[in-house]
Amino acid sequence: MNNTFDWQRFCLVVKKDLHNLWPMFGTTMLILAVLPFALWLLIAVIKADASMPPDFRLIMIEGVAMIAAFMTPSRLYRTWNLRNEGIYYAMLPASKLEKYCSALLFSLIICPLAVYLGSMVLDLFLTLLPFGPWRDWLWQGMMGFPFTMNMSFFENPEFVDEGSGFFMYYGGLWVVGLWTSYICSVLMFIFTSTLFKKHKVLQTILWLYVIEFVLSVVLTPIAIGIVAAGGLENLGEWIDSFDPEVVFRVIFWASIIFNVLLAALFAWLSWRRLKKMPY
Repeated sequence: MNNTFDWQRFCLVVKKDLHNLWPMFGTTMLILAVLPFALWLLIAVIKADASMPPDFRLIMIEGVAMIAAFMTPSRLYRTWNLRNEGIYYAMLPASKLEKYCSALLFSLIICPLAVYLGSMVLDLFLTLLPFGPWRDWLWQGMMGFPFTMNMSFFENPEFVDEGSGFFMYYGGLWVVGLWTSYICSVLMFIFTSTLFKKHKVLQTILWLYVIEFVLSVVLTPIAIGIVAAGGLENLGEWIDSFDPEVVFRVIFWASIIFNVLLAALFAWLSWRRLKKMPY
């Protein structure tokens, strides 16, 4: 249970988690992967001549993959914060760091990627059928995991001069921002899985709703006061005084830095919780 890292022991932990994957989380992953078929069947029944664009289908596939990522800590590592049941996890012949890295691997990559690829294979099969709402191939709207990115905004001539490189630079920042947001969200669910003992995903969502509600109650009167005082107009004039490209750069980099810091915080908190977990 020390904090050393040995590659061979880590591979054994990954192998053990892989063996536990189907009995503990496999059915749920399978249900998530076939959810696009439920949508296909619903649309086919309601309107036989309907057509579903690939962009929307990709958003749904990415959505179920993210749900799988959020659910992995609470399913595959359900007992790691339970005093009695968690003793088996604590006594595994591997260090805490090796077990934590395996949990990160399965939560961030293996489980969501398995659901993502499974849904894509199913989507290709449904597109091959001579009937149904799946007409276009998925890659005709595919822009990347874990979110669909509509790049048409960056092609707006109001913001882009031909050959300026704006598209590539800010398109890359957009992708990095989405990935850091994804990692931050998954690490948050890993952390909350070390706090809650039951209904870990549901409790996380409920607490997020409570926090959002409290913040809205606190911030709404402040926002109303700023609007009444004409603060938004002054803020708008102040922002307009800057180069639009500078504003975009600040917004993108600020969001990336915020996601990285928040992800590091959740990673540290979850690691600290598991490191000091009493069994």
